[in-house]
Amino acid sequence: MSTSVGLYGASGTAYVLQQAVSTLTDQQTALVAQATTGVASDTYAGLGNQRGQALSLQPQITAISTWQTSISGAQTNLSVTQSALTQIASLNTTLQNDLLSLNGTYGKETLATVAASAQTALSELGGYLNTQGSNGYVFAGTDVNNAPVTDAEGLASSTLATVTSDAVSQLDTLGASSVLETATAYAASGGTYTSEDGTTVDLSVFSSALSTDPSSAKGLETKAVVGQSAVTSVGMVATEGTTPTSSQTTTTGSAIRDLMRNLMIVASLGNADTSSSNFSDLVNQLKSSTNTVGTELSNQEGSLGLMQNSLTTQSTNLSTMSTMLTSQLSNIKDVDIAAVSVQTGNVQDQLLASYTLISDLKGMTLASYI
Repeated sequence: MSTSVGLYGASGTAYVLQQAVSTLTDQQTALVAQATTGVASDTYAGLGNQRGQALSLQPQITAISTWQTSISGAQTNLSVTQSALTQIASLNTTLQNDLLSLNGTYGKETLATVAASAQTALSELGGYLNTQGSNGYVFAGTDVNNAPVTDAEGLASSTLATVTSDAVSQLDTLGASSVLETATAYAASGGTYTSEDGTTVDLSVFSSALSTDPSSAKGLETKAVVGQSAVTSVGMVATEGTTPTSSQTTTTGSAIRDLMRNLMIVASLGNADTSSSNFSDLVNQLKSSTNTVGTELSNQEGSLGLMQNSLTTQSTNLSTMSTMLTSQLSNIKDVDIAAVSVQTGNVQDQLLASYTLISDLKGMTLASYI
């Protein structure tokens, strides 16, 4: 009789209580983990029916973060590029003012000062073109690891400057237009140049990647991934522009190359006859060229500004999207700490009651059932 009572009474009840305690203990452990981490489960499987949605949201949030990083890097380089381009435009403005001062008949001293200023500006131009950003040279396009100008400080004494000076020295013989066209052909060569007598010389002052025509150079602009299947060109390549037609013989098609050519010509004018008509004609043509260069550089600055504005707008949109998706994921994964606290208290009360019952059962005798 006592055996039957023990089997179906205290022992059976104790077994049920022990199973309940085990279940409640697991619940308590889970609740403590939720209260500690703030999330419903540390695995997607633990999210139940909502795990599919959580799995789809996380990659989207990660992708947005990657795009924002790309935009941030592009913005940093654009700011550096914009600052350097402003300095380059300032060199062109100074050259414009110097050319204005050469109107009329001036002594050699004034001309020598202007020529010396142009020589200094050439080195400064090379330095600005070799400006580095967060991931390399900002004017190098995709060839970020190689300096755009191979010898920035030596531009004034480069082979290109030397042959340009030789052409300028023949100003009274060749005439202003011929000198400018010859200097333009030199500057636009992008590498080796073969003269009419068959002599070939290397006139390259830019890196091999940038020693190409203006249109091809523009194609070297760096790209930034700013969204799903959205890639945009950012920055500026030193030699980019529009390839001139056969009738455009006084421009290289590149504002930077034209500015460099103009500076090299002016740097070579130190011994020119300021009273000659050829000198006046050349100065007037250079004035026209610097005006055009100024406009093109201003347009380029505006273009960079539009890029920055566009990227800022895209970054704002991505931030809004990221916040929305993160909120959705949070609603799925995160727990209400207050609710968890209440649940934890309830489970603890149930555990305490279960332990009390188990303890009481251990002290029960046959008489307890009568």
